[in-house]
Parts: sequence; structure tokens; C-alpha cells
Amino acid sequence: MSYYNPYHKLGLQRNPFTAPDNLEIPPQRWFDFGFSQAPPIQKRLFLQVIGEKGAGKTSHLLHWKQQTGGVYYYCQPGWKAWLLPPVAKIVYWDEANRIPLPLLLISLWLAHSINATIVSGTHNNLAKFASLFSFEIKTIRLSTLCVENLLQWSKKLIESERLSPSIPIRLELTTDNARKIVADSQGSWRKAATFLHIWAARVVKNYIL
Repeated sequence: MSYYNPYHKLGLQRNPFTAPDNLEIPPQRWFDFGFSQAPPIQKRLFLQVIGEKGAGKTSHLLHWKQQTGGVYYYCQPGWKAWLLPPVAKIVYWDEANRIPLPLLLISLWLAHSINATIVSGTHNNLAKFASLFSFEIKTIRLSTLCVENLLQWSKKLIESERLSPSIPIRLELTTDNARKIVADSQGSWRKAATFLHIWAARVVKNYIL
């Protein structure tokens, strides 16, 4: 018996909101919230991206790293946080708020000595520590989940899974559905993607019944 993909009925290759295999977002699925340009390398710059869980901090760090190269470091919870964060001409520290203060200060001192650019994804403002080492401080606060952005983002992801240019797409998020998803997601794009995945699966199920 041959496999049948129900999303073909909607003009799609698959559910557009399927979680990616890794955290790096391919260009055709990247949505520009105004922070797509990577920071400069080796400028004694401390750029912190502040936001709640699921706000898009990791996505932005990895998107910039694709442009600049450099080192990405994810600070794990618990005792694994007690590792010295790496330093390079440009370095991306994710969950930097977990870095124990002594290790944070040591790495900031080392980074200062080579005029490094540090990009940190964090829940807390770390500017006062970076300022001790004469870093230029820049802060981005990610709070981008709203109905308009969700509608545009969903449209982009749906289009990225188009089966063929000649086949119409039969999946479109309504404003009412977007408003409910935004309310339920509480600022988290990660939660919004999960709700969108469920919504798309429900649509295709109803469409083929």
C-alpha cells in the first residue's frame, strides 16, 4: 500500500509548523522582526538579547552566527553551568543568566583583552557586569508576538511548504484564530508554533473527512 500525504490536499508538502530538526532556521523560514543584521565582530561590544522563554533569543543568536561565524555556547542548568564560557572575536552565550558570577567576570575580563564582541541571550539584564570592563552595551528586548506578526509569520511558513507553484494553497490562518493563539501563547513563539501545528493538523483532518 502506497503512502498518502494528506497535506498534499492543501497544496503543501507537510505541516508547515513541524518543529525543525535543529535550532538554526533556514532562510526561507526566517521572519525579520527588525533584528536580522548580525552585530560587528571584535568591537568590545556586549549585546544582550533579553526575553522570556520562547521569545526567540536562541533563534536570533544562531541566525547571526550563520552570518559571522564565531563560537556558540549554551549554558546548561545545574552543576554543568560551572564551565568557563568560551571567548572569541565574536561569541554567543545562550542562557547567559545561568553563568555563575565568578565565571562571568573572568570571561568578560578575557573578552575585554581581545576586544571581543559578546552576544548573550538572557532573561536578566547583565549590563552592569559588562560595563565593569568598558564594553559598549546594547540591549534588544524581544517581545514580538502579536496578531499581526503571527499572521505574517504563519503565511511565510505556509508558503515555504508549498507543494508546487502551480498548485493553490488551501490553508490560511484567520485573524480570530491568530488572536486566540497569541492569547494562549503568553508571548512565546515556541508555544505559538505548537498551537499552529495542532491547528494545521485539525484543518487537514477536517478537509479529508
